Amino acid sequence: CSMAMVDAVAFVVALLALPFVTLPIGAVWVAIGLSVVVNVFYRYFLIRAYRFGDFGQVYPLVRGLPPLLVVGIAAVWLGEMLPLSGMLGVAVLSLGVLSLLHVTADWRAPRSALAAGVCVALYTVIDAWGVRSGDGVLSYLVYFTLILSVPIPLFTALRRPAALRTHVAAQWRISIFGGLTYCAAYALVLWAMTLDSVAKVAALRESSVIIGAVIATLLFKEPFGRRRLIAAVAVAGGIVLIKYG
Repeated sequence: CSMAMVDAVAFVVALLALPFVTLPIGAVWVAIGLSVVVNVFYRYFLIRAYRFGDFGQVYPLVRGLPPLLVVGIAAVWLGEMLPLSGMLGVAVLSLGVLSLLHVTADWRAPRSALAAGVCVALYTVIDAWGVRSGDGVLSYLVYFTLILSVPIPLFTALRRPAALRTHVAAQWRISIFGGLTYCAAYALVLWAMTLDSVAKVAALRESSVIIGAVIATLLFKEPFGRRRLIAAVAVAGGIVLIKYG
């Protein structure tokens, strides 16, 4: 229900922005179509991963694996090659995120999380190709959002209408906030990929894992702990290598 509501808000935002953007050209439509398909699979695997595992199992894999994969995929697909220091920085940052992984004997969650991480890497490169092939970020984002934001709200409304009504009544404010921040964050990432290497952007985006850990410590009084400290240092070191190496 939460994802359905966020998508519904994003759909409304994209609909309002529609008159202000141009229609994408052919190559951009191909990228939008591919990205939507991969995003649907990503969401399926992510939901499945959280069904069988907790945050400590799932999130580090979903966010730590993609930067490593993007380096190779972007090199083949886009012809982007990072310098050695950049590749080292991506590796250090990703390993810092992956160090937060909580391993258990049940591999159902990690398998789905790995599949979700592969999807993140794929749609990241597809999105970079799409925004670079067209007239700009907003056109790509608006039409991509209009298509991607339909399936989950529609499915939820048909399969769980009572739960959706209850969720809307109780959580409409946070859903609006989530939809707006989702659109803004995706726009910033797409814009960043028009300015620099997609591998750099993909790696720096995953520093949000550490930001999330800091917020959890400050707001929810969760202990920061040795593992989070080591991960934060590794992520910071990786960022320095990527930026200044």
